[in-house]
Amino acid sequence: MTSPEAGHVQLPLEKSAFDHLATQDAWVRARRRVRLNLAFWSVLLVVLFVGVNVLGELDVFGSGKAKKNAVGGIPAVAFLCYLCVLYLRVDSLRCLRRIRDVLRTEPWQSLPEARREPGVKDVAGVAVRLRLSEHAGDERTGLQSARNPVRRRRWPEALEQGAWYAGDVAGRGVLALPGGGGELMEIAARHGFE
Repeated sequence: MTSPEAGHVQLPLEKSAFDHLATQDAWVRARRRVRLNLAFWSVLLVVLFVGVNVLGELDVFGSGKAKKNAVGGIPAVAFLCYLCVLYLRVDSLRCLRRIRDVLRTEPWQSLPEARREPGVKDVAGVAVRLRLSEHAGDERTGLQSARNPVRRRRWPEALEQGAWYAGDVAGRGVLALPGGGGELMEIAARHGFE
């Protein structure tokens, strides 16, 4: 849906942002990517365990202490790495659930811009400030944390020319490119970091 003035995308008429089909598709695509990533690493871990055990039975690693170190050490290190990947992917799935909860209760609203804050580090994602209306001049919200559930610190530069926002501006919300079909980003307040 494009309006005649300057090619801006009109807001959907649905009462909740999740009722908008492009938004649903974006959410489903993000969830699918996270699940496929988790499945890939899970299969890779199983293949590594089986491969090391088969190679151990074939005496590829030699005998004695070298064999014990390889057969026991490689899977142990791989399992520890897998636990890190598992933590990150489960955290991404939780982020997607929070995004879905916001989208089911809040409608989309248009923002003139969402600006990445230069020089500010954010462990949860990207530090941003939102401009709520064209009439607010240069007035922006306090520092907030924007997080992409698929790629944590990815920031689409196009958000600085306009964005859609669903949620409470002072608390938790969801940010997307106009049209709702691009990447969805979770927005959360950064308490104590002003």
